[in-house]
Amino acid sequence: MILILKTGTTYNSIKSEYRDFEDWIITNMNLKEGEFLIHPTEDYQTVPPDNNYKGIVITGSHAMVTDIEPIENKMCSWLLNAHNNGMPLLGICYGHQLLCALVGGTVSYNSMGTVIGSEKTMLTAEGQTDKLLGEFPPDFKVYKAHKQSVSNLPKSAKILSVNETGMIDAFRLDERTWGVQFHPEFNQNITKAYINELSDELVSEGRDFLKLTNEVDDIAYGPKLLKRFRWITENT
Repeated sequence: MILILKTGTTYNSIKSEYRDFEDWIITNMNLKEGEFLIHPTEDYQTVPPDNNYKGIVITGSHAMVTDIEPIENKMCSWLLNAHNNGMPLLGICYGHQLLCALVGGTVSYNSMGTVIGSEKTMLTAEGQTDKLLGEFPPDFKVYKAHKQSVSNLPKSAKILSVNETGMIDAFRLDERTWGVQFHPEFNQNITKAYINELSDELVSEGRDFLKLTNEVDDIAYGPKLLKRFRWITENT
């Protein structure tokens, strides 16, 4: 069984048409009823029920990791323990940043403002041999929607991919914990819907949201990554 830690929910306008973060993960991983459990993190003081989990996926969120104290709540302690015990973990966007904070890394606001749309990520030498990302091309496009990002990782972490400015797009902790700043659960329509939802904000940042919308590509790598993570949970 895959545990999905639901750290947030999408905008109502997007949810009404496309459903929510956990639904996109379930669909793209080809999970059927009985193969997953969704646990809302809520106030971070409740932990998931005991179960024979094969892996954990941490969703995205509109919250900011810098607004919580990851060391001082039950949920994060439980998650860190799962990591230390070798449970396969995949953190997506907010989940990626949360994992970074749990192991003593640093998360901060992006100096360039909101990062959104489709953007190229480039595998490092470590990424090209990684169990999760190693089957991908040396560079490929991903969907993004975030305002904060990982700024520093502990020395033991392996950086797997970066964008063209050097921002960390993916990392691995030990052998079976991954964080990806991008959204493998998004598709072209969801990404465009996010740009539309944030249009006023983007304009205030001096961005051309219509141009951003028109430049969103149809990308097929997200489902491949999520299915690959599922394969890892079932074969390691």
